[in-house]
Amino acid sequence: MKKFNSVIEIFRYLVDLTNKTNNDTRLKIMSGYGDKKQYKNRKELEEAVETIARRHGKNSVFLYFGDVPKKDAPDIGYAYEYLAKIRPDIQIVMIQIKEMEKYGVPKFVNGGVYFHDDYDEKHKWGGFEDINGKLKVYSNTKQWLKLHLLFGIDHFITLGEGGPISKQEMNLIDYLIDYNKDDISLTHIDYLESRY
Repeated sequence: MKKFNSVIEIFRYLVDLTNKTNNDTRLKIMSGYGDKKQYKNRKELEEAVETIARRHGKNSVFLYFGDVPKKDAPDIGYAYEYLAKIRPDIQIVMIQIKEMEKYGVPKFVNGGVYFHDDYDEKHKWGGFEDINGKLKVYSNTKQWLKLHLLFGIDHFITLGEGGPISKQEMNLIDYLIDYNKDDISLTHIDYLESRY
C-alpha cells in the first residue's frame, strides 16, 4: 500500500498517473451519509453508484475519507466499497486523520493512503467556520480543498443530504463555484452532480 506523507505527494501521484496514461486524470469525491445516518435502501444506493461508475469511471481517482463500509447499514463507506467492487480499475485514495491509522486501510483502497495530523478535537473530521468573514477550513475538508487548489476536483458527487460536515462541504463547493465566476485563478469544478 502506497503511503503519502502530504497532499503534495498525492498531487505528484496524480500528475504521474496522468503522464503514464497520457490521459487527463479526473479527481472526484463522493459524499453522503456516514455512520450516524445510513441509507434506507441498499439497492437504490448500489444503483446510484453504478450510474456514477458509468459516468465517471474513465481516468478517475476518487478521494475517500475513511468511513467504515457497512453493507447491512449502508453508508458512504459502503458506496466506495461497492464502487471498487464494480470498477476495480478506478483508483481510490484514502485521506484520514492520524489517530485512525490503528484501524488499518480497507482492501478496496488501491491508490494509496494519507494519514494527516492537521486536526483538533473540535474539528476532528472536517468542516469549516466563518471567522470574521474568512473561512477557516478543518481536517479532511482542508486536505481535499488543498488538493483542489493544486490539481482540481472534477466532480463532487453527493448521495443524499449527508451529515453536518457533508452539508457544510456542499456549501463550500457552492462558494467555490460562485468565487470562480469572479476569479479565474482558482481551479473550478466542472459541475455539481445531481443528488441521489
